[in-house]
Formats: sequence, C-alpha cells, structure tokens
Amino acid sequence: MKTYISIVVTCIIFLSLLSCNNQPSSNHSNTKADYSLWADTIIYEVLINNPDTLNEWESQKVKAVHQLKIVDELFDKVYNKEKIAYDYYTNEKLSIDDIRSIESKSEFNRKNVGKLQFSETWKFDNKTNQLHKEILQILLAYEIYDETGNLRGYRAAFYLKDF
Repeated sequence: MKTYISIVVTCIIFLSLLSCNNQPSSNHSNTKADYSLWADTIIYEVLINNPDTLNEWESQKVKAVHQLKIVDELFDKVYNKEKIAYDYYTNEKLSIDDIRSIESKSEFNRKNVGKLQFSETWKFDNKTNQLHKEILQILLAYEIYDETGNLRGYRAAFYLKDF
C-alpha cells in the first residue's frame, strides 16, 4: 500500500511540474525575439489616381490601380455598416447622413478620390525575413481644384480603422 501511495504522489508531482511549464514550444514562431518592430505607427500616402495625365511617371505608377473599385468598396463598407467612418479633424464617428453630406458637396466626386493615407504597424519577422504590415487606418482624400481647374491639393473625406 505504501508503494502504491508513493507512486501516485510521484505521478501527481510529475504531472504538476509538467503542467506548470510555461515555456513556449520551439515550434512557436511569434515570440518577441523573432520580430523586429520597424514602425509602431507609420503614416504614408498612396496616389491611386493621377490628375495630371501629362505626368507619365505618376500615370505609370497607378496604371494597374482600380481606383473606383477601391473607393466604391470602402464607401460600401460604411453604408453597409461593416466599417465606421471617422472625421479626420475631430476623430468623431460619422453617421451615414454625414457620409451622404460629404458626397453631396459640389467639390466631391468619387472619381476624384486620388489618395489614400495609410497608418500602419510594421514588424519584420527575423526567422522568415518577411515584413508584416498591420493596417490601423485608411484615410480617403479627394482632389480640390481652383476656379481655373488647377489642382490645389487634397482634402480628407474620412478615415476607416480596424482592418
């Protein structure tokens, strides 16, 4: 009987030690040391429409971009309540009516949404030598023209987050 109890106690101690092992397995590739944080937050703009057709370099950069598809799908996400739009200047949530108001402005046209501004986190995987980009926000910006039809710049329409 003593031997039986001794074996049971030994097994319990052994199993307890095994269950307390919090070391990650060697197959786990997401440990902190495996990644280099390249950018906690990086913000950059991407031209998706070239308003200056004489600028061949810019035209070449956007020739394979489906500008209207991108813009329509992002607007659809808002109208279908899959994403929430936010005001760039106040960070307040925008309602569907607010989005309709933006679209009703005489200066606005979906065809003139020419830039996206991305806010992202970049992590470099040291084991696979791959860059992982997490999109935090996408801002839509549309072209603003002066009275003579010259591009003055871009105006923020709204941004979406949590991609």
